[in-house]
Amino acid sequence: MRRIGLTATAIAVVLGGGGAYLAKEAVSKPTAKPLLAAATVTPVPLPTGPDYPAPPAVINGWIAAGDTTAIRGHAWSLWQAMATPSGQFFNGQQLPIWETWATSDDVFPGTPAALKAALRPRAATLAARLAQPRALRHFRVPHQFHHGLSTKAALPFGNAAVTAFNKFSPAAATFIDAPQPGPGGGTYSYASAAGLAKLNASWPAGTTPEARGINEFPVEGVELKPVFSTVKATGLTIQPLWQGPAASTNPNNPTPDTWTTCVLVAPTGVGAVRPATRAEIASAGPAGACKTFLYAPLSTFYAVRLSAAEAKEFATSTGRAVAEGDFAVLQAMHVSTKEIPFWTWQTFWWQPGADTPNGFPGSKQNQPASLGAPWNNYAACAAYSQTTTVDGSTMQVCFNPYLETSSGIPAGLTSNCMSCHGVAVVGGKAPYPPNYNKPIAFFTDPAYFTTRTTHTDFSWAVANAQ
Repeated sequence: MRRIGLTATAIAVVLGGGGAYLAKEAVSKPTAKPLLAAATVTPVPLPTGPDYPAPPAVINGWIAAGDTTAIRGHAWSLWQAMATPSGQFFNGQQLPIWETWATSDDVFPGTPAALKAALRPRAATLAARLAQPRALRHFRVPHQFHHGLSTKAALPFGNAAVTAFNKFSPAAATFIDAPQPGPGGGTYSYASAAGLAKLNASWPAGTTPEARGINEFPVEGVELKPVFSTVKATGLTIQPLWQGPAASTNPNNPTPDTWTTCVLVAPTGVGAVRPATRAEIASAGPAGACKTFLYAPLSTFYAVRLSAAEAKEFATSTGRAVAEGDFAVLQAMHVSTKEIPFWTWQTFWWQPGADTPNGFPGSKQNQPASLGAPWNNYAACAAYSQTTTVDGSTMQVCFNPYLETSSGIPAGLTSNCMSCHGVAVVGGKAPYPPNYNKPIAFFTDPAYFTTRTTHTDFSWAVANAQ
């Protein structure tokens, strides 16, 4: 039998001591105008100042001292800066800074959507493409979900069908787009598989694996992977809520469709996250693995209305019924910045109310009081090094429940961002680490870096260029 709500103890865990969490309206009002699939939006960089980009010596000092409070504080400052209103609008809604950035389809000409766009006039340069009306989001299957899998049928969708794509800060997008100097005095493109293959074949004999790498990104380079699911424009939509591996029907591989705590999301209104009523549960329809239920308004998410073209793309990727006017809601986001040579790594996921039991793999701790809704409804973990202490043997654990619990990733529950991204290469099969038992030697470990491969400065986006 499905439980209607949570026990008093469980309510205290999810809602934070039983207190109601109030959220402000986060989405624009419905409009009679058609929802556009593309718009002319100018990419807005993150504001620079004392906190960004932080000096490498400062960040490395935090790492050396094991100062997790400072590291988490920096992660939250990035999140807050990215959420700053950009002054750019799309479908009547002001965009946060990160939404204005280039997608893979803007940066990499060979991506599937870009190939389709080539059937109509397409600007030759990145700057010109960004000055044209363009899609801000491309809803596709996350790469993690099909790594090592051969068929879409194997993807772990269930009630938690999600899509993901990449975003690039202006500095990162410009870097990838520009011809880059390389071996033999030549220039090479990082924006296409052909250009990267040319680079990989051009290293002089005897070049060590460590030296076989693309040039490093600029210090203001930022890569994102936002993850979206959908909420229906009418009725209640079931969204799973991460409460740790124990709150899953498969604790060893707890993909979102196995989570037993779920939220019934109402498409309008404001109010408290609270236990759902029996009538609300009955009206929401099939609930999969869900056993305990909460209710929340859409305003607890960052949410955007879908155009007809966006809805079709989302439906094609996930196999779910999605309609124009439904909402895409931000479930999670990977954020990496090139402030230090091995990048900073932080990941965020939707967590209304209180933290998960034991704060695993992260929490809302150190959130700035000035972080407003809906952005304060997301938890975070950060991993600025592979190990918890410099030259130590205890590995950092930092993963995103919406992505790294996938069966396409070995040992996702013990993974960390740096070890995963550090093995991104071209010129050979680029496997994820089979486990995270010890740090990887960048870029000399022969299991990942050879005289047949070129490492891509921790960027899977570049390594996967088409």
